Amino acid sequence: MATLPRRHMQHFDRRELYTNLETRIEYLHSFLDFSSRDIEALITGAKYIKMLIPAIVNIVYKKLLQYDITARAFETRSTSYEGPVDPNLNENSPQILHRKLFLRGYLTKLCSDPSKMEFWEYLDKVGMMHVGQGRAHPLHVEYVHIGVTLSFIQDVLTEAILSHPRLKMDRKIALVRALSKVIWIQNDLFAKWYVRDGDEFAEERVAPEIEPEGYLHGKKILHDGDEGESEIGDSGSCPFKNLTVQAQGREATTPASSHSAPSSTIPHDADSSAT
Repeated sequence: MATLPRRHMQHFDRRELYTNLETRIEYLHSFLDFSSRDIEALITGAKYIKMLIPAIVNIVYKKLLQYDITARAFETRSTSYEGPVDPNLNENSPQILHRKLFLRGYLTKLCSDPSKMEFWEYLDKVGMMHVGQGRAHPLHVEYVHIGVTLSFIQDVLTEAILSHPRLKMDRKIALVRALSKVIWIQNDLFAKWYVRDGDEFAEERVAPEIEPEGYLHGKKILHDGDEGESEIGDSGSCPFKNLTVQAQGREATTPASSHSAPSSTIPHDADSSAT
């Protein structure tokens, strides 16, 4: 009887997965087949994603303010607080406008170079900062809200990309696949700060630095002067404004319906390379 060839099995050390971020990222990249093709898709597609960011920011905060349990984090810095929420809190409240700036910076960072470890260190730090660590003024957002918000962002991005009138389908597919992998890696880098797996190695983990938001290892990586930043609160200049308006109408009638618009409302670039 013929002997079956021995299957090659890649080894990852369990301790390293919980104590060494580079090892964890290497494992996630390997498992998800995150490769140079994904990096190329993200870099070449960045200009299209950046055009959507102002609208995505508005859509996400509109969604978060629909629920008292997520809205209270903007007042109390914790979703576990069970007191009343200011009924006047809205998308133009100072704390919401402030948070929109950072979500915009975060989404812009997703359009940077994922071949650099700094990219993944930043995503890990975003996870850490939502569990009350690494900040002078702790923020506590429970994981259920993190996961569903990431899913919501992914859904909006996916439909916007697939509806783009000028991108070829192969480029759409490549960009959607690459973004999905990044978002799921981000999901893991949130989860690692919430779950108890690997707690036996807790003493070996590097203690988090306390830094201002938007900084990594003392270096500012989110900048206030990002192009188009003033568009966040200005629906008149938002390239996705029709999508936002239609989403409002649908939320009032059928909350479970799609939040996107016809392809004619999706911003596109006249660059012939898109086709």
